[in-house]
Amino acid sequence: MILGYQRAVVMTALVFSAPFVFAKPVGAETYKDIIEKAHNLSLQNDRQQALNILSAAVKKETRLPAINELKRVAKELSQTFLSDKSQQLYESALSLRRTDVNQALERAAEARRLEPENSLIVLEQARLLVGKGDCRGAQESLQKQLSLLAFDEDLRLAQAQAAVCLEKWTDYQKAKEIDGHKKATSEFWLILEVEHQLSQKDFAKAQDLLAQIQRGAEKYPEQLYWQQIVEQKTKKPHFVTAQKYVMSCRNISVTLYRQYMVDPMLCRRVSEVEVELKGYHGAAE
Repeated sequence: MILGYQRAVVMTALVFSAPFVFAKPVGAETYKDIIEKAHNLSLQNDRQQALNILSAAVKKETRLPAINELKRVAKELSQTFLSDKSQQLYESALSLRRTDVNQALERAAEARRLEPENSLIVLEQARLLVGKGDCRGAQESLQKQLSLLAFDEDLRLAQAQAAVCLEKWTDYQKAKEIDGHKKATSEFWLILEVEHQLSQKDFAKAQDLLAQIQRGAEKYPEQLYWQQIVEQKTKKPHFVTAQKYVMSCRNISVTLYRQYMVDPMLCRRVSEVEVELKGYHGAAE
């Protein structure tokens, strides 16, 4: 009952939450009209058509305030859960991600069958696929949603993560060609660029990027993983950093895990690093 009420509030807010300052020319459809039409389509469970008309309007619109409003509404519509069951399946997938990727994928897939154009579900499914190593599958799972919401930074970030996983650097560069990255996602873009610079063997640049991440996201475990990789590549002692990575992942709180789970590889390499550490300690003995 509460979830249903929250959805109703969100859907109402999509139409009435922001002022519309441009008058409607006689015989012309304003972006306010388009937003209202999208709202009505979504209420009729035709989210795909709602997103189609909003996306088309974004491409045609020339006024920045109108463009921003159309994008905001499109994103909110794409992330609104239309049923309790799909939301519960999505939350279950999030909860299972850390301990059982396969079960999490099953829940995400079931949720997507119920709501195929829900961006939150699409994103989680793509991240789980990358985490499992099915990076091509992640790319494919994002294609339809990106055709509807090419301007959505979260989708573009997931696209970039899949491209980096596949070492498709041209695709990665295309994915990150958006107008400025949100502060909330900056460390995730930076960590991808670290991988890119490592592929170019520019270890100095990779180190600079890692220092930048550490200043803004000191508790983000993956910056430790890549720090120890840079140390290995530059023939520096890396075992202390590797141990810090393992410990930060072993002791990570639920809150902190949720904060950084935008990264599909979050703490996925712990076993790999632990094996290396055991080999090092064995050799030392």
